[in-house]
Amino acid sequence: MYFIPQQTKKNWPILFKPTPLYQGVTAADLPRAYLELLAEQNGGYLLCSRIATKEPTSDGIDYAAIHAILGLHDDPQNSLYAQQEIARSAELPDYFVLFSSNGNQLFAFDYSQVSPSGEPSIRHIDIETDNWQTVAPDFAQFLRNLTPGPLTVPEQIRLTHTEGVHAFLLADAAGLAELFLHFEDDPDKQWYLHWIQHFSCHPDADCRKIACEALETQILYFRNKLPVTVKDMLANFLADPDLAIQELAKTLEKELAAE
Repeated sequence: MYFIPQQTKKNWPILFKPTPLYQGVTAADLPRAYLELLAEQNGGYLLCSRIATKEPTSDGIDYAAIHAILGLHDDPQNSLYAQQEIARSAELPDYFVLFSSNGNQLFAFDYSQVSPSGEPSIRHIDIETDNWQTVAPDFAQFLRNLTPGPLTVPEQIRLTHTEGVHAFLLADAAGLAELFLHFEDDPDKQWYLHWIQHFSCHPDADCRKIACEALETQILYFRNKLPVTVKDMLANFLADPDLAIQELAKTLEKELAAE
């Protein structure tokens, strides 16, 4: 298993559009290992997030980070079809077919370098530094070369939402408070509250408590920026089996009522 299980993406059917991605290559012609991976889950975030590189990257001295694999569907946020516009905007050669993107960090099938069987090599592309590296001879080898690595929260640099989603999906109670703190002033409050809601139903009471405390910060300091759905989210904590979480939620309910 390569993906972090996400039930929604498991239920998305694979969409094979006839539009060529490069010359005569359509979605149905993409590497077999990629299509087999999407048969398990139609895109999503990875359990192992590092691939070795011969040269330094923006991520590390000898590795690049990969967070998610794009699927074949119509969701513009994580669809392989929609994300090809990134390559065009960056004026990359048309032989690159992107299958992962995180800001300026991209991974692509490179159809300028193909195996005797027609399999494209895998290229890591850093748009900002103009650093292009081949990281695997084909997609199957690329998957085999992935290794786990910690998703650390930097002090000076803000994680992208792609990195943030990946970190939240892998988070446990030990690192969750720091992660919520890192994004507490994020302007996209709907995105931030989604993760509070996600952890409000977590089986670990420590994670639910941390999420409730993150909601407390939002209500106390960012109340005017919060969507009305914050009250629905508070209901989860009011019904929590942990009495300490219930009590904190009741305090927050009074705080909201006093506005």
